[in-house]
This record gives sequence, structure tokens and C-alpha cells, in this order.
Amino acid sequence: MIKKHLAFFLILVMALMVRLYKIDSPVADWHSWRQADTASVTRVFSQEGVNLFIPRYQDISNIPSGLENPNGYRMVEFPLYNLMHLGVFRLGNLNLETAGRLTSVILSLISLTFIYLIANKISGKKTALYSSIFFALLPFNIFYSRVILPEPLMITLFLASFFLAIQSKLLFSAIFFSLALLVKPYAVFFILPYLLLINKNNFKKFIIYGILALTPFILWRSWISHFPAGIPASDWLFNQNGIRFRPAWFRWLFAERLGKLILGYWGSIFLVLGLLKKPIKTLNWSYALFAVGILAYFSVLASGNITHDYYQSITMPFISLLLGRGVATLTSLPKTLFSRPLLWATAIVIFILSSAFSWYEIKGLYQINNPSIIVAGQAVDKLLPKDARVIAPYMGDTAFLYQTNRYGWPLLTHDIDQMVSLGATHYVSVNFDTDTNKLMQNPNFEVLEKTDQFVILKL
Repeated sequence: MIKKHLAFFLILVMALMVRLYKIDSPVADWHSWRQADTASVTRVFSQEGVNLFIPRYQDISNIPSGLENPNGYRMVEFPLYNLMHLGVFRLGNLNLETAGRLTSVILSLISLTFIYLIANKISGKKTALYSSIFFALLPFNIFYSRVILPEPLMITLFLASFFLAIQSKLLFSAIFFSLALLVKPYAVFFILPYLLLINKNNFKKFIIYGILALTPFILWRSWISHFPAGIPASDWLFNQNGIRFRPAWFRWLFAERLGKLILGYWGSIFLVLGLLKKPIKTLNWSYALFAVGILAYFSVLASGNITHDYYQSITMPFISLLLGRGVATLTSLPKTLFSRPLLWATAIVIFILSSAFSWYEIKGLYQINNPSIIVAGQAVDKLLPKDARVIAPYMGDTAFLYQTNRYGWPLLTHDIDQMVSLGATHYVSVNFDTDTNKLMQNPNFEVLEKTDQFVILKL
């Protein structure tokens, strides 16, 4: 068994090693606000007990939903990822942030295994190995495989579902697909290859499959509608400012994100080859249908994909499959027309250049954007009572509030007197701006601690 799949196991080890880079980073790197929101739900589970049906976090502002949210409801994805995060946190003797990143790394390695199994089933061992290498080593995917976000779990659940479906284990496939939808409903965009499995003999089974897969999601969405303050606004995700199919839409998604950030320019060669290869078996059409799913996802959630690059992270399994197919196509060109050693040398050079140019763009995402918020957060956690409610203004970014380990607001959403009436007890800032200086000069407020990096006020 091990000898038969030794090459894949080596890829798995490499994937683990590169994902351990800065595994202990605080939640203050790229997209830290979104990671902070996810980690905050786990923190509340840890401190106050697990309630999967009423997840809460420490942002009690009206910024996400437009409604005051004094209980900190967080009604988005079903918190299965947070439950797993909590398990790793309690079992691993790690801090919450490292446990969260490690949870995503483990899920990513499971996803890598399913990519290998799926590609092996559809196209054979060579394509499976090439696809695995891309998923394991593309810099964009490495970064987003160790973030504290639910996307890695959705990817794992979807891939498990698809693999079970092509193995004709439809009941288990439906269960995993229903869980994928609960974690992230965007999984629905990649369902087209399932159509290849439907025939007159199993049509009724797939009707039942659809009911089993969709019912939990419908029930969850119905349930969370009772907590409108905890549901972030989402209309902007679709076509804000009419961006869909505009020149900027094409530039941002296909040039900046896919071409430069993900593929490092040169990887586009493999992608095109993977798309152009003629399907031989029915399941080979999965590649084209996954590509259609990516286009549909980019089109429907046009603004969301342009605004945040982490939205593209869920496309990485399907991009990796296409890239692996592209390498297989290139290296199997006729010997009578092409030199086999030269083809392999070309493939290796393209892979190296693609990875290098992508890493040049990605490496900055690991940086801590503002170390002062960590220092200030630690001071707040040490100095203030656990029931303090803190205003931690950071332009609405919850990364700073998360560092304080307190419920509160990431912005002055009202005048200070109204904030106090809403329950605010303290104010901490890493910017000595007009608002902060004005509050520091107010005789009603006490300066508890002031350094060159932050100030903490008692309101």
C-alpha cells in the first residue's frame, strides 16, 4: 500500500511542511478580520459553552447587519468548523490561534488525499500526482490552507461527497454534501459533475439525494432568520456597482487573481492545456464542468470575488485538477514530434516560474499588519475585568477587538454617550487621532494606561 502510493505520501509530507510556516502567527495577518470573526466564535464556545444552534462572537456592533447586536449573534455558516477548532484546541495544548490554523492544515491534507483519489479515478495515477502537487505547493493555496476560516472544511466535505458519489455510495455522499452546504452554500456551484452520474436506473435515488442534501441547509437558513441582528448584509456580494462582466471584472478575476496571484502567470499554460484536452470517458467531462462551476461562481458572486481574494480559495481543488491534467497533456505529447526530456524540462521550468512569481505576490500576506493591536490587546486582557465591554476602533476591522478578548465594538458607531448607554465601559486605541485625543481630554474619562503604541481609557 505505502510502496504503491509512495510518491503521494511524499507530496503529503511536503504539503504539511510548507503549511507549518508561521503556523503560530497571531490573527493579525491578511484578512485577519474574517479570521478573527471565525476564531471569536470558537473562543465563546470555549469560555461559555458550545451552542451549535446559536453561535455567538465578541463583535456586538451594528456594523455587519445594520442592527444592534448586544448578544453577539453570529448567524452565518453552521459552526461545524468551530466545533472542530475547539476540539483541536482542547486536545492539542495549543493557543486558540495555532489550533485554528492547525485545524485548517489537517483539513487541507484530507482534501489533498481526496483530490488524489478523485483524479486517479477519473484520469489515472499520473494526473492524480500532478494535481496533488499543485494543491500541495501552490503558494496561494498554501496560505489559504492555514487560515482560520470555514472554507477549508467546506472544500474537504465537498471533495469527500464527490468521491463517494463516483464510488456510487450516494447516501454517504448526500450526507457530506449537506454538511458542505451548511458550512458554505457556495458548494452548490460545483455540483455540475454530479449530473454525469445520473441515469435512468438511479434517477429516483438522485431525487432523494437532493432532498437529503438540501433539507438541513433549508432548515438552518429558516432557523437563523429568527436572529436578523446576527446575519451580515450580503446583497453587496452579487453585483455591487454593476461590476459583473465589466472590464474591471475580467481584469481583477482573470488577470490579477487567477493569472498573477494564483498561477504566477506561467501556470496559465497548464490551465489552458487542461481545459483543451479532449474528454475520452464520461467522467473526463468533470474537468469542464468544474470550470463552468468556477465561472458561475465568479459571475454570481461578482462583487464578493473582486473585493476579497479569499473567495477564490474554494476554487483551488478544481484549478489543481485542471493544472494536473494540463501537465499530463504536455508530458504525453507524441514522441515523434516532441522530445520527451525537453517536455519534462519545460514542465518543470513552468512550475518553478509559476510558483516563484506567485510566492512573490503571496509572501506579504503572512506579515503582521499592525503589531500594536497585539500589544494593546494583551494589555487590555491583563488590565480590564472579564466583563468589560470595549470600544477598539480599527476602521470596523474586528482584528483589534479580537486581541482584547472582550465583547465590544470595532468602531465608534455612535457618539460616546450613546456608546456608554449601550454598555461600553472602556476605550482602547492604537491611533492617537481626533476622536482618541478628544476622549483623552474629557475629564469624565480616566486614562488607565498610555504608551507610545496605545491608550486605554475607562469611560
